[in-house]
Amino acid sequence: MTGEPRFLPGARLWTPWRMAYVGGGEREPGCVFCNALAGEDDATSLIVHRGEHSFAIMNLFPYNTGHLMIVPYSHTHQLMDLSQDARAEMTELTATFCDILQLAMNCDGFNTGMNLGSAAGAGIADHLHHHIVPRWTGDANFMPIIGGTKVLPELVAATYAKVRAEVARRKSGAGTIDVVMFAPDQPGLYVAGDDLPAISLTDDMPAWKSAVTAFSAEASVCGVLGWAGRASTVADETKWPALALSCSPRAGNGSSPYRWISFEQASALLTDSRYGQVREAANRLGMDTSEP
Repeated sequence: MTGEPRFLPGARLWTPWRMAYVGGGEREPGCVFCNALAGEDDATSLIVHRGEHSFAIMNLFPYNTGHLMIVPYSHTHQLMDLSQDARAEMTELTATFCDILQLAMNCDGFNTGMNLGSAAGAGIADHLHHHIVPRWTGDANFMPIIGGTKVLPELVAATYAKVRAEVARRKSGAGTIDVVMFAPDQPGLYVAGDDLPAISLTDDMPAWKSAVTAFSAEASVCGVLGWAGRASTVADETKWPALALSCSPRAGNGSSPYRWISFEQASALLTDSRYGQVREAANRLGMDTSEP
């Protein structure tokens, strides 16, 4: 005996909660990656970027918060079946998304790599994919090791929004992020004047944190709900990033520049494009925008 603990924090990432994916429920017909590619709603499919030969997609059953995958367009389980350009792009995207995840998630490190074939542990063996798993010091604590439970700090939709915002900012060169700010306890949203709030971005802070920080003086609770921009990642080239937030304004703050309005009032106040953005974000989050 050396006196060292039997389980070393951060040594391994064991994920029994993924049994919901491994053994639970019916599998999606066909290839989940090919199905995601064939769709037009990248936000619902969790695609954060489409390249020339490959794409980046969040893992619906993550090993850890921020877990995403770089996947070739070609449906193959063999690396040698891919063109040199495809392999090169996957390598470049791996580096790019490690950089994006480090900024967006403030992680301490990464596990990256492929499981080629079922025998190697690939959950989707027929379509190879490269994992990028953010790691934090001590993230493999007693909960997953002994209790068989993994506590993920946020929903995949919120993580997707944080990552997508960074991708969109890089593609568009935007210095501003739009915010659809919902109230957690009543149907409606907050506006600034006659438009959605727009928050300035800085290079040293993730877009989502810039948005949340901007409202910290106005709200007692504020957090990211999901993506509020266009569904297709193609739009990220020309459109500002947009986030859906949940905010509870501080009581008695009469000087706040934001005011709450109902969805009905929003439909009359905002432009058709803006209100369409609000409705799409709300529907994506399962909110009912119809008035009683």
